[in-house]
Amino acid sequence: MKGMSGSPETEETYKWKALITVALGSMMATMDASIINIAFPALTTVFQADLTTVVWVTVAYVLVSTSSMLIIGKIGDLMGRKRIYVLGMGIFTLGLMACATAESVGELIFFRAFQALGAAMTVSTSTAIVTEAFPRNEIGKGIGFLGMSVSVGFIVGPILGGALLDWLDWRSIFYVRVPIGVVGVLLALFLLKKDRGKEGAVHLDLLGTVTSSAGIFFFVFGVSQIRAYGLSSPRVYLMVGVGLVILVLFLAVERRARDPIVDLKLFKNRVFSRAMWALFLVFAAAPAYILIMPFYLIEARGMSPSQAGMLMAVTSVITMVVGPVSGSLSDRFGPSRFSALGAGIIGVSYALVLGFDLHTSALAIVAVLVFLGVGIGSFHPPNNSIIMGSVTRDSLGTASALIATQRQVGIVAGMAVTGTFFSARRAFHGVALGREGVSEAGPVAISYAFHEVLALAIILQGVVFLLCLGRGRGRDSRAVSRTP
Repeated sequence: MKGMSGSPETEETYKWKALITVALGSMMATMDASIINIAFPALTTVFQADLTTVVWVTVAYVLVSTSSMLIIGKIGDLMGRKRIYVLGMGIFTLGLMACATAESVGELIFFRAFQALGAAMTVSTSTAIVTEAFPRNEIGKGIGFLGMSVSVGFIVGPILGGALLDWLDWRSIFYVRVPIGVVGVLLALFLLKKDRGKEGAVHLDLLGTVTSSAGIFFFVFGVSQIRAYGLSSPRVYLMVGVGLVILVLFLAVERRARDPIVDLKLFKNRVFSRAMWALFLVFAAAPAYILIMPFYLIEARGMSPSQAGMLMAVTSVITMVVGPVSGSLSDRFGPSRFSALGAGIIGVSYALVLGFDLHTSALAIVAVLVFLGVGIGSFHPPNNSIIMGSVTRDSLGTASALIATQRQVGIVAGMAVTGTFFSARRAFHGVALGREGVSEAGPVAISYAFHEVLALAIILQGVVFLLCLGRGRGRDSRAVSRTP
């Protein structure tokens, strides 16, 4: 099933070598996403630019990485995933070096876009490499450990970034990580086995490449503008509309393509399709926690940023611990029931957060965040295992890229809608409470708006739970043969 030869002992050793290699790349990518935002204040000062310009350091990264993942996943299937991963780590590391030398905010944005291409190449192939390296009955465990590296990146990023900005300067958040990137390239070169690409002539779907990349780019760009211009902005509707039209064209192109980027027949598999939708909705609901919780903790409760950061890190730590356990158990007892359990726990956790007010104890907050971490850790490894186990070997890269794309698009859409809704409801409650003469109207308004955002997240999680249950009993067997 794995397309590699050797004794069981050799394969047993190789799976851990492959996991360690791609886990380092995944940790680097997620660390990069979480480390840069903490430098925004310093960047606005150094480059004498306003925040609306500096934020493009992140926006450009997201747009390039998200819009390029599908085609990169397909190229990995055609040409070999090791080759794409190694090249991606190299580009990512060169991007770090280039960002550290930027002399203007424009240069930094350009170098970040270049770096994002490398990140997309590593992220798009990571899950596929782990899936192919691990035996069929251990895919969940492998993906669970890979998810641990993602949690480590999210935890370490803000902590490392804050320390570097305190001790050195903004350039250090890039150049300090260059040696780690070099190690990642060397590990990939010497530890990953060369995988075979598609035999025979390679036909790249150029029209599909253009339409998929352009459609995702315009859609994500349009959605990202919601927070700045509002849901009623013609600019937003134009960009999102153009993106959706191009994506519809992409679907039409793929139906006729000789070797499509995304084989639409995959979505006829109910198990695969439901797992994909569940993944998207989980990330669309997540900003209710990751984006709005800091407002509640810092502005409503008066905590310091470091205190709030430590509290929110609890969820990532628990996710990091639970993920591998959930993945291993799902291999043994079936991934559908564990993904459903995780989705249910996440929804219940959001419901418990509805009980937070201006006087909720820190211990109670920690307890709920621990529970949320259990839910997240229980959901993702089994759900991703279902997706990866539902495709043939020749489509592993495509499925891996689809997971990464769903994650990025879901969280961008969720942040835009959640941020806009929260801002509008916060302003509404602030005015209403002010008229009533309520003391602490500002903090109370944040609490009310936070609860309303959570209500939306709970609804989305309810849909996720139903999608997981809808897979039905006995549907945990791999829906598609693992060999072409």
